[in-house]
Amino acid sequence: MSRFAVIAALFLGMAAVGGSSSAAAADEAAAAPQVSPKIAKQLKAAQDAVQAKSYADAVAKLKELQVAPGRAAYDDYVISALLMQSYAGLGDNANTAIAAEAIAGSSYTPADNRIKIYVSLAGAAYNNKAYDRAIEFAEKARATGDTSEVTTTLIAQSYYLSGKYKEAAAAIVAINDKAQAAGKKPTENSLKILWDCARQAKDDALAAKTVEQLILLYPNATYWQYAMATALDRLTDDRVKAMTYRLALKVGVLKQSGQYREFAQILMDQGNCGEAQAVLEQAFAKNLFTEAREKDSNQRLLEAIKKKAAGDRATIANDEKQAAALPAGDGLVQVGAAYLGFGDTDKAISAISAGIAKGGLKYPDESYLMLGIAQEKAKNNAEAIKAFEKVSKDPRNARLAKLWILEVRS
Repeated sequence: MSRFAVIAALFLGMAAVGGSSSAAAADEAAAAPQVSPKIAKQLKAAQDAVQAKSYADAVAKLKELQVAPGRAAYDDYVISALLMQSYAGLGDNANTAIAAEAIAGSSYTPADNRIKIYVSLAGAAYNNKAYDRAIEFAEKARATGDTSEVTTTLIAQSYYLSGKYKEAAAAIVAINDKAQAAGKKPTENSLKILWDCARQAKDDALAAKTVEQLILLYPNATYWQYAMATALDRLTDDRVKAMTYRLALKVGVLKQSGQYREFAQILMDQGNCGEAQAVLEQAFAKNLFTEAREKDSNQRLLEAIKKKAAGDRATIANDEKQAAALPAGDGLVQVGAAYLGFGDTDKAISAISAGIAKGGLKYPDESYLMLGIAQEKAKNNAEAIKAFEKVSKDPRNARLAKLWILEVRS
């Protein structure tokens, strides 16, 4: 709280408490506000006690003056300034703040000094975890003309720490918008806090936008976990689940052994045994199956998948011919997905593109997602983005497509 003492000393340097010996100083003093003659002597005695660092004696004198009759507003201003310095000298933070607040509210306090006091009060309240008071003082500083990032950040942090996530989010967005307008990127920490605020406030749109900024500006597997958290939650549709697992695997956030097994089983059921085999083999390579029973069960599943994959590989060319003869393009898209699972990216792109061109698709979103994934795997990033941008029927798939675009660009 020593900063209050410094401010108080500045005020006392401007306040006319006693007389001056020089004519020029006397003229200057005459033009400035003056303390009331009735209390001038006692006030000068209190000021002398402050200058002598006899703070307890100064406080006693000043408290008597606070109830003295006939005081003017300027008298109270000087008394508060002396009290602020005295309490600060005594280490009495609570009373120092009370005196400082009184000075800040005085019409005799210049705007620049009023800002300094409110900023100091806000900082003190924040340190004492009195977040509502910190916000109050910081907002008063802003109303007085403070435009510093320190103050706006303190407001945002105070809202966040007091659990007012919607208000905190709005404050952080304002800070980040200002930074971007100045050609600066938002700080990583501000975006992390903003994401948590949006999540706590159940603002899904803001949470999604924020995590996208984190991924683009500060690439990190942790932020992919943020992005995929909602996508992986409460999945019931196997087709959406498979698409979600594909992205989760790509960005390194598929961690659980059960997810790998489920993913492989869904792919096998969909006829993508090459991809199913690759998924399960990754799980074994990562030693995700730790219990003997789990290892045996998944080893048996892997052997069954391998056997079926070998058969599918042998007939895939014929499957493609049959699919090409069908009126709708879903069969060709499925064959393309199978080619992709076997690592034949060029044939995958060709078959999926032919299926989309044929039309009559039952699952158009999936078709474009698969085409985008194939193009991304072939490092045709511009074409991949074009494919992902055409996903629009199902909001879940549209969200996945947007995340795939982020993955391509990151």
